[in-house]
Amino acid sequence: MDQATSLPLIIRALGRGKKGTRNLTEDEAAFVMTAILDNSISQAQLGAFLMLMRVKEETAEELAGMVKAAEQAIEAPANAAIDINWPAYAGKKKQPSWYLLAAKLLANNGLKILIHGGGEHTEGRQYAANICSAIGIGSAQDLAEANELIEQQNIAYIPLARFSPVLSHLIDMKAELGLRSPVNTLVRHLNPLNARVTLQGMFHPAYMPMHHETAVKLEQTNNIVLKGDGGEFEVRPDSNTAVAIHAATQADITQIEPVLQTRAIRPETVSLEPLIDLWNKQQPNPYGEAATLQTAALVLAQYRAVSLAEAQGVVADWWLQRQPIVTT
Repeated sequence: MDQATSLPLIIRALGRGKKGTRNLTEDEAAFVMTAILDNSISQAQLGAFLMLMRVKEETAEELAGMVKAAEQAIEAPANAAIDINWPAYAGKKKQPSWYLLAAKLLANNGLKILIHGGGEHTEGRQYAANICSAIGIGSAQDLAEANELIEQQNIAYIPLARFSPVLSHLIDMKAELGLRSPVNTLVRHLNPLNARVTLQGMFHPAYMPMHHETAVKLEQTNNIVLKGDGGEFEVRPDSNTAVAIHAATQADITQIEPVLQTRAIRPETVSLEPLIDLWNKQQPNPYGEAATLQTAALVLAQYRAVSLAEAQGVVADWWLQRQPIVTT
């Protein structure tokens, strides 16, 4: 990168109006993220950068640069390598977190999964941080502990604040600024334990190509982007679910057809009980079961490089063999 590059010059490039504004290069975006992480950026520069990027909207090249810089600053265990990286940042507000049952089902059958999340600041939403421990998914204090939990139990949850407190703070700034920032997008591409399969859930269809292109630039060669329920990586079984895959196999899947014939009635509030009741076979929930199995099947199909139909058959068998969650 040009040695003359500086934060004022980059901010100027972003803020020169409709005709003068340009996108940043990958190196420039990485330069800014490095300055954010090492605290060499002023608060005025930080606010200007975040909001100018929000107005302009981030590109895949910019996101890739910021993700690379962020990952270089993350202290991860040496030679960590797991199966599935599962970001969970949106929070569910119209259905419980069925995707967490899908992750638990996969982990119970040998897949090694890291779930990471943050930004739990929207009232009335159910976040992974509030649910994982209640369904038997341990929460880690750092990435070394997360890696140990995964070795022992195949699955762990870690808050973003535990492995990148600066990025966590930036997400929490939404309450102060009134707007999300590029950080809300880039954290979904962090892969701190070097998982072989990476997932991104999103809500707005316009963000799907950007997530997909970012995964390509980051060389996430087994990646699934999903227009998921509530923005989480969760298949909706009562409507078409858009999918974008970057991989040598399964790339022909662009949409998952609904398996339920009618739209589900959404509960007025989301709670923990339906998740435990369904898993423990105490209360049937056709929507929840279908969402869990379809989500798990999509991930398994990518992991094993098999057809979606074959994966659906496997997870259906696993589902029948599940053991009750022991609650305390």
